[in-house]
Amino acid sequence: MPINYLLTGPPRSGKTTVIQRVEDRLESQGYQAGGVYCPELRSDGDRVGFKIVDVMTGDARIMAYVDREEGPQVGKYRVDVAAVDAVCSSAFPRAFDGANFLIVDEIAPMEVYSEAFVQQVRCALDADLPLIAAIHYHSTEGFIGEVKDRDDTKIVEITEDTRDDLPAELTERLLKTL
Repeated sequence: MPINYLLTGPPRSGKTTVIQRVEDRLESQGYQAGGVYCPELRSDGDRVGFKIVDVMTGDARIMAYVDREEGPQVGKYRVDVAAVDAVCSSAFPRAFDGANFLIVDEIAPMEVYSEAFVQQVRCALDADLPLIAAIHYHSTEGFIGEVKDRDDTKIVEITEDTRDDLPAELTERLLKTL
């Protein structure tokens, strides 16, 4: 039975919401999550960037922003690779030491510019801890493709018909490995 669950689907399909609901269910039963979230930043209703947040501590940095002048460009955003490196270099080791399960939201083009992110996600996938991660919908090349092709992962596509039932289903699957 795989312990690495990869949630995929188009933008706004509910990947992050499903992960948060699974996290809430498991934490209500005494289990501790570790890893990273990458929530969007909004201004006047428009998405202007993304943060990267350590799940265990809440420590956060701005990962990408529309007004950045430096860094790799993904769409209208420029990525602060050093910010991703800094959060990942502490969040994952902390999670490996103190968490019962891992969260990565999301394995996507912005994040993979960070070698620390790539290295730590590889370690997370190889760890004995269950992992629930969102993964970019269309990407099949490079590191994202490598992750999708692993034998120890189960890819779960989120649709309008499945997203409401997935938190309970995934929680049950993860509980069997905890």
